[in-house]
Amino acid sequence: MNTSKALVEILEESNINFIFGHPGEQILPFYKALNTSKIKHILCKNEQGAAMAADAYARSSGNFGTCLATAGPGALNMVMGIATAFKDHVPMLVITGDVPNSFKANNTFQDVDLVSIFEPITIKTFNPHNGKTAILNIKEAIEILTKDPRGPVHLNLPKDVLLDEDIGKSIKKKINFTPNYDYSNIDLVIEKLEIAKKPLIILGAGIRWSKTSEDIKTLLNKYDVPIATTYHGNGIIENNNKLNLGMVGVRGTSIANFVFKNSDLILVLGASLNERTLNVDNKPLTELSDIFREYKSKIIHVNIDKSSLKGKINVHGDIKEVLNYFKNNDGIFSNISTEWINGIYKNHFEDEDKYGHNNNVQIKDKSIKIGKNDVETNKNLLKPQIAIKTILNNYQNSYIVNDAGSHTTWVTLFWEPNEGGQLVYSGGMAPMGYGLPGAIGVSIANPERKVGVIVGDGGIQMNIQELATIFEYNLPITIFLLNNSQLGIIRQWEKLFYDMDPYEVNLENPNFVEIANAYHIDSKRVFTKNELDIAIDEIKNYKKPFLIEILVDEEDIPLPGNLKKK
Repeated sequence: MNTSKALVEILEESNINFIFGHPGEQILPFYKALNTSKIKHILCKNEQGAAMAADAYARSSGNFGTCLATAGPGALNMVMGIATAFKDHVPMLVITGDVPNSFKANNTFQDVDLVSIFEPITIKTFNPHNGKTAILNIKEAIEILTKDPRGPVHLNLPKDVLLDEDIGKSIKKKINFTPNYDYSNIDLVIEKLEIAKKPLIILGAGIRWSKTSEDIKTLLNKYDVPIATTYHGNGIIENNNKLNLGMVGVRGTSIANFVFKNSDLILVLGASLNERTLNVDNKPLTELSDIFREYKSKIIHVNIDKSSLKGKINVHGDIKEVLNYFKNNDGIFSNISTEWINGIYKNHFEDEDKYGHNNNVQIKDKSIKIGKNDVETNKNLLKPQIAIKTILNNYQNSYIVNDAGSHTTWVTLFWEPNEGGQLVYSGGMAPMGYGLPGAIGVSIANPERKVGVIVGDGGIQMNIQELATIFEYNLPITIFLLNNSQLGIIRQWEKLFYDMDPYEVNLENPNFVEIANAYHIDSKRVFTKNELDIAIDEIKNYKKPFLIEILVDEEDIPLPGNLKKK
């Protein structure tokens, strides 16, 4: 048995069911072993697509994703996908082939220092020089991703290592990895929770990785504590739960931001607390350091990623373990002020009655009204916010994958999922082109679920080749392509901040319906809300991919106060 065969066996034993990849010369020994395994390889048409598919697979399954590429250009194509996962702390096993070690000093064809390239965008990189070490490295990588899922782990495998047959008994050796967590502050945390009169809990994506959604719901059922979410925490608690105030931060709801500012304690669970979450006052980006200082004193922060901790009191540890401590202490949240709770809910339900649950009065209601009279005729193009609202209303119990572009803002503003709905997108890196491969990963992970992807005419062309992958595996993905023939946000920023006429933002687009048909994907072009409603209704029971091109009007996105030109 050579190293490649041993590595694939370890992946099988670790219940890896899918690998997203693209073959090449230096990784072929691994593919030979994979060919006879029970692991299903998903052939993406570009390595960037493979990495992004693995990223979205992880986000939507709660388990780490796996992607595979060959040396040189294959591995380099993955960089954007790996960086995307790194910025959002998505656990992924990244395997790259490499030229043989003996060729390394000779400026070999397709040789590049992959370890140095991947180190800044992974939580750990392994570069074994023999088969025995490679086997131990992949075991450690799986242990890290299972027990401490903070981001991508990279395993670089030169061809001679993959072919090494001198592996001895390394395949039988156990690796015991224990995260170095620190719960020494937990008693202080409980003490603070016991005396808090105006607490708020903020939930981030770490709730999903720790698989504690049900534990959180149990906690909320026991204590009347208001919660808010980050971008990636949206949907953890169903939208109609009275405790859920919505997203907090730059794009947050007015009630969530009000509670954030007026609370005396903020318990942050599984969120990285970036500037978008903490900037509840829409301050200029130049004042970010002041934002962190202003609110740090009342923040208790729990996260497995030590580098993310920003609270006055920090717990570097697993959320599940922290919640277990809470279960054994009935005094927590026992001093919540009645006026605090009644005041929040009074304001909350007044907003709900007037504007709809959790709506941001200043942004959402205004956004829906803009262009509302224009949507029923062919004379005027459909407003993008109306199109997106229509899509989301039909996908509340589904997975929505979001690409980058002007539509991203509308989606995050209007996304109000019912139980089971989940929004998958990149918040930290936000690369154009994430949508199609992301939808592949989500659909592979959730074959029985409805999946829609919202993408712009600029973003879809970044990874449009993955339409072939969607067709090849007959994935029941609905692609909602918003076409305004321009790079909308760039046009808006050129005009607003640089007093420019539109420059290099207008797109001479192809016929997307014909392109979809060339990939054997059924498609339709719509102009009005009525046509969009009919199209969505016609495909509600569709079991194969479908593309709906929506011709939309030019529309500026609503900007937070700190971005508006004075």
